[in-house]
Amino acid sequence: MIFSHLMLELAISEGFKMFKKIVGYLLFVLVTLNASNIESEVGFNVGLDSTRNEDGNKFENPSFGLVYQNNKYIVAPRLDLEYVNVTKDKADGLWKFSANGLYEYENRTYITPYALAGLGYEYVVGSTKNVFESHPFVQGGVGVILDVTRDLKVNFEGKILKVVGGTNEGNEVMLTVGMRMPLRSLFGKRPSPKRIIQPVRPIPVPQPILPIIPRVAIPPRRTPPPRVMVIENSNNECSIKIAQPDFDRDGVSDSLDQCPATPCNFTVDRYGCPIKTRLKVNFSTNSAEIEPASYYRVEQFAQFLLKNRGSRVKIFGYTDNRGTARHNLLLSQQRANAIMKALVTQGVSLARIEAMGRGESMPIASNTTEEGRARNRRIEAELSYPKGGI
Repeated sequence: MIFSHLMLELAISEGFKMFKKIVGYLLFVLVTLNASNIESEVGFNVGLDSTRNEDGNKFENPSFGLVYQNNKYIVAPRLDLEYVNVTKDKADGLWKFSANGLYEYENRTYITPYALAGLGYEYVVGSTKNVFESHPFVQGGVGVILDVTRDLKVNFEGKILKVVGGTNEGNEVMLTVGMRMPLRSLFGKRPSPKRIIQPVRPIPVPQPILPIIPRVAIPPRRTPPPRVMVIENSNNECSIKIAQPDFDRDGVSDSLDQCPATPCNFTVDRYGCPIKTRLKVNFSTNSAEIEPASYYRVEQFAQFLLKNRGSRVKIFGYTDNRGTARHNLLLSQQRANAIMKALVTQGVSLARIEAMGRGESMPIASNTTEEGRARNRRIEAELSYPKGGI
């Protein structure tokens, strides 16, 4: 009994040492290839594995795992490496490598449910022929992610694995708990921990010298309100604005840019993250129907939102000045609602969108010409990041 207990501890120790070596090699490769990508995450997990499930699940086998995930896509690719120490079955240990697709279900809260599916290969250490051997497998699972801080997430996950091609191997059931963090923050390239948009002090304007007029008080000069410091992007073409490396040409260097793939038609904040854009969506006079020629722009904006799930968006509708102010306010709300419905149709969660009509207020062109009125019949979008950033 004592000997078998010592052998079990030795097997766990040796397996964990090998696991740490492989983890070190993989982290080196990932950091070399993709350390600057804020959309890349790494994670660690521990859990229990049940290899004997004929008479109910028996979670007797401890496991250790490493996860790499890229959140750039709607279905995020995820790579898993796991080691399972087998305690009461006809094997000593299991090495599993799998490639998975993960989909997160959007919502307003800091708890995000997800589903995954994938395939991989299981290498059996100390295998028993025709009983417990190495084989490929398919797997599926569900889980939830808890946003603890900006750079730390905790996840709980359950998976079921089915061996492909085996004769006696059955299903495996796995329960794990782990944590995730951005790859760049793990190795010292952390983004700023807090988004702070500082006001720009107004430039003092010299006051003109006025003649002295007896008994007439000169009113004090009013100081204009502070402006939010933003960097304006060209709506037509991205242009290089700084000498430092700037992948998306938004005027924020890559070393500071927390959103390194911002499209050209966005206004960005000092961290390079988009905060405002004008959608070039055309409406006919007195109509809230999106014209077919403009619909693809709504689809592009929806894809952007799906790739940047940490953001919320406000849609503002505007009109020209023809008609009554009350009618134009209602029409602008209908136009904003039309955009919101189109985004939801493309898969964006309704919980992330707010639609507002602003009528004929704040025109961007003259309402005395047809061209100016067409420009004023527009849609604008403002983004915010309630969870601390993208």
